[in-house]
Amino acid sequence: MTERTPTPVYLALSMLAAATLLLEVSLTRILSVTLWYHFAFMVVSTALFGFGAAGVALSLRRADAPSSDRALVGFAAATPIAFAVGYTLFNRIPFEPLRLGDGAIQWAYLVAAYLAISLPFFLAGLTIAGLFSRYSGTIHRLYLFDLVGAGVGSLGVVELLPLTGGSGTVFVAAALAGAGATALCVATHRRLAALTAVVTLASVAAVPYADRLVPVRISADKNIGGVAISELLSDPNTHKKQVWNSISRVDLLEYSGQGGRKQRAILIDAGTALTRVAHPSRPVDALPPLLDEESFFLGLFDAPEVLVIGSGGGREVVLALRNGAGHVSAVEINPAINEMMTDPAMAEFTGGVFQHPKVELFTDEARSFLRRSQTRYDFIHCPHTISNASMASGALSLAESYLLTLEAFADYRAHLSAAGVLLITRPEAHLPRLFSTARVAYDSATFGFLASSARQFGDSVLAWKQATAEGLSFYAGFVYRAQPFTPAEVERFAAVLHQRHLEPVYLPGLVERAPYAEIARGGQPLSVELPFPAMLEPATDDRPFFNQRVPFSDLELSDLTRVFGTGEQSRMSLEERPVAEAALLVLLIESAAVALLVVLVPLLVFRRRELSGGALRTVGVFGGLGLAYIIVEVGLIQRLNLFLGQPTLVFATVLATLLIGSGLGAGFSARFTMPLAPTLACLLAALVVVLTASVLPLMVDWALAWSAPPRVAVAVGCLFPVGFVMGAPFPLALSRLRERAAGQIPWAWGINGVASVIGSISAIILGMLFGYSAVLTIGVGFYLLAAAAGFVRQSRA
Repeated sequence: MTERTPTPVYLALSMLAAATLLLEVSLTRILSVTLWYHFAFMVVSTALFGFGAAGVALSLRRADAPSSDRALVGFAAATPIAFAVGYTLFNRIPFEPLRLGDGAIQWAYLVAAYLAISLPFFLAGLTIAGLFSRYSGTIHRLYLFDLVGAGVGSLGVVELLPLTGGSGTVFVAAALAGAGATALCVATHRRLAALTAVVTLASVAAVPYADRLVPVRISADKNIGGVAISELLSDPNTHKKQVWNSISRVDLLEYSGQGGRKQRAILIDAGTALTRVAHPSRPVDALPPLLDEESFFLGLFDAPEVLVIGSGGGREVVLALRNGAGHVSAVEINPAINEMMTDPAMAEFTGGVFQHPKVELFTDEARSFLRRSQTRYDFIHCPHTISNASMASGALSLAESYLLTLEAFADYRAHLSAAGVLLITRPEAHLPRLFSTARVAYDSATFGFLASSARQFGDSVLAWKQATAEGLSFYAGFVYRAQPFTPAEVERFAAVLHQRHLEPVYLPGLVERAPYAEIARGGQPLSVELPFPAMLEPATDDRPFFNQRVPFSDLELSDLTRVFGTGEQSRMSLEERPVAEAALLVLLIESAAVALLVVLVPLLVFRRRELSGGALRTVGVFGGLGLAYIIVEVGLIQRLNLFLGQPTLVFATVLATLLIGSGLGAGFSARFTMPLAPTLACLLAALVVVLTASVLPLMVDWALAWSAPPRVAVAVGCLFPVGFVMGAPFPLALSRLRERAAGQIPWAWGINGVASVIGSISAIILGMLFGYSAVLTIGVGFYLLAAAAGFVRQSRA
């Protein structure tokens, strides 16, 4: 007879799952502020191995070990304390990832940082895996409450981060973990329950003061103009406001500019990006036209229709208005920036630029906005739209921008007027790929690489850069026009560049430097030799990694040492190095080493205890399930990024729908007790993922022009069946494992957790290599692997 699981266990499990996911996401957000975004992903992913380590630790306990109930409540009681203490300790460790090559001390700090961040996940893992093992007779209901709790946590983080900030959200997670521990302890361990209740109340009380109690540490390598960002943010005369949300932290800085005039800037993730706030000297309508390399193109039209992509602090909006724009659509993806810019106090500073009758401000992803727009624009301005900030669920990395893909250029071209102009400013290192992407998009629309097509394209583009004594410039411009420029227009623009001390690199018929001339006019634009590391193959919506400059196949050991061995305090130093690729590869190697330990150590112990029957097949089943679930999850998030537009909306919709759907699927799966149920569930999951991957593009094209609520409804309708069927294989497989080798349950849980971390890293790498359509296919492959391993296991049984 199956032992009944007490109701408080379900409540405790759900709260712990919600608290752990809340901690995971808030740490990813916080560490993107503390470190560079690449290393936030790296540190949090490593910390999540605490789950796998917890499963291993429990599997190594002997059957005659002291009461598992006493150990369980002890783990649960320690978890909320570890949340608060681990986070506090991490913020005291001066870890600098860009200085790992400077000496042993940084490696010591790295180990200490990993331990501090891993401890909460290790203890939470011990508790959750222990509950799965202790009450394995009701595994389906346990998994239901676990996943639904995590799904609710994913929704909660969207609301909590703006309300409580980064450190405050960590203490909310600690309070939630404390409440779960109290629920677990209250019936049988009253004194421990009283202690956890005190910890819970203390955590709640700390939330309003968390940012003062545990201020977020900013890397010393983050600076503006040689001044450490941490110094600017700690000065109340400079730091005026701070806003958190689930995609970034936004800080408002005020400082004295030339002539002592007040200036303001908006800082995203403490240095990942910066946008200067417009501060016109008089009302915008009274300002004279400005002639520079950007406003020049506005002068080609009478009352132009303007689209600004990434309106930020409003500089480009002011530029458009003072140069005669008839109407300006300003699109900014970050709601925190728009909230800051529309504040009445800020409106006074900016001269009410976003309140101007000719200006409309939208909070949206630009491509999503553009696809729904019926307007044709005379001038589309895309100013330095680098967005390196992380939006993730756990170990999921933020997708690269969809603004510079092949499909994006097609959208821009389709929304330009007959003589419309597209202006993009980026670092010089990105110019070759901008040229090649625009060229391929143009040729695709004009039926191939024809000589006449190349000639016309070559007359329709311009490019320049800021002159530098050495190295690549961080500011360069690229222009595409829907019709060729006249020689007179080119000469006038060359004069503007000369006046502005900017260096032309491609002006048709006037200055045509390599490699840009070959890309613009040549017959093989993707085979041109480049003077610096860069990729020419266009990014696509399926592979939206425009900023990737070095293919994985070209990485060398020297690239890793350069990335992790520099102390240069320069934002440009990151742009010139394959930081993301190096971080992912190091993390993948690290993950493989941890996975070997998770698999091999228990396997050796099991053999000594004669408990190793079917152990390798256990690895195949639960490793395959962990890899399959997370890889499909990452693939679906990426495929819906463009459709839903807002990153916050994507995060809340995709993650919550999949997790809650999986929880309900897990509960429903208890009805199926046939021996081959896990295998059939894996095959059904694979089939549904294939069908969804086939239908999703059609649904996206059909509903993309709708408003947000119906698009969310379509996304939920597509995702819920996937989540429902994907929730069934894991509890069904654990039920079969309980019948044959119950002692392997914690180990199986740990294998699944480690495989999930490896899968999230692999999904990013595979997406960069092959695209996210292929990632979904690979996820299906792992479901088939799990099905095969389960079938073999059942057959031999």
